[in-house]
Amino acid sequence: MTKHRCVFSGQLRRCAAIVAMSVAATIGASAASVGPFDGLSGLWAGDGTMTFASGTKERLRCRVQYVQNSITNLQQALRCASDSYRFEINAYFDSINGNLQGVWQELSQEIHGTITGTVADGQINGNLHGPGFVAQLLVITSGDRQEVSIEAAFEEIRSVAIEVRKAQN
Repeated sequence: MTKHRCVFSGQLRRCAAIVAMSVAATIGASAASVGPFDGLSGLWAGDGTMTFASGTKERLRCRVQYVQNSITNLQQALRCASDSYRFEINAYFDSINGNLQGVWQELSQEIHGTITGTVADGQINGNLHGPGFVAQLLVITSGDRQEVSIEAAFEEIRSVAIEVRKAQN
């Protein structure tokens, strides 16, 4: 399981958007492929758990639609929901010589930011930037499965563990 650290100040709902964005960042890694996004186009779905500072846990369900526009470009639409949150994130990513860069927008909270990092050997190492926060992340993709684990240093959401799988065509 991979670990992500996220440090920022702000409202809980903005924090939840970071969690969702970390899932969105999973698009950056694809094992054994010609381009960094090969094999990602299509629908992915899965679930996980959000754990709050109080110890309360909520199930998190996600659906992700990926469209590969070129060998180095990917468009993503992420929809996640827990018992008390809903996230809607659209993102656009480019990879040039193993370097990842892109932009994202969370629709319900009307916040946006950037992502930078690297893509190699089925994993992404990167930084999410947004209003009032920076999140460091590491995500591993293996075939039709992507795992994300987030460990947060902020007060409300302490950890998130998510796994998504590609839908069979």
